[in-house]
Amino acid sequence: MLKFDKFTLGVIAVVALVLVGAVITVNVTGTKGWGQPTYLDEDTPEAAVLNAFVAFLQRDYAKARQYYTSDVLEPSDNRPSFPGEFGGYYPEDSNRRLRIVDVEKTSDDEALVTISIDFYSPNGPFGGGTTWSSQRVLKVVRENGAWKIATPEFFY
Repeated sequence: MLKFDKFTLGVIAVVALVLVGAVITVNVTGTKGWGQPTYLDEDTPEAAVLNAFVAFLQRDYAKARQYYTSDVLEPSDNRPSFPGEFGGYYPEDSNRRLRIVDVEKTSDDEALVTISIDFYSPNGPFGGGTTWSSQRVLKVVRENGAWKIATPEFFY
């Protein structure tokens, strides 16, 4: 019969706890990595930006349009059409996330929202990957009583 000392029993207990924690974490997160972004139910400049981003990730272009000013939605020779207008050419991968870096209210009806979009590209033989970021500043204004993005930013 094997007899363990207190130290060996302690090591076995710690390993068992780590394994139980790992199983619980995988089951709770569903192995989704960065997680799935969700809409915010707020009337703030940052909520308008995040909600537009979530709508693009979900390819819900009709909902995304709700978060833009009429000027951005109006066709122009100087900028691309709104994504989804011609069959939707938004990138297939959803390996990106949006972080709100700063919100600066310049008046009661205007704000500058600094965002960082993080991109993740899985590669390598051992499942490693590359992450890079792109930081941008978006003008957000109140139009028809709601915060809307006044910059032609479509989160590519």
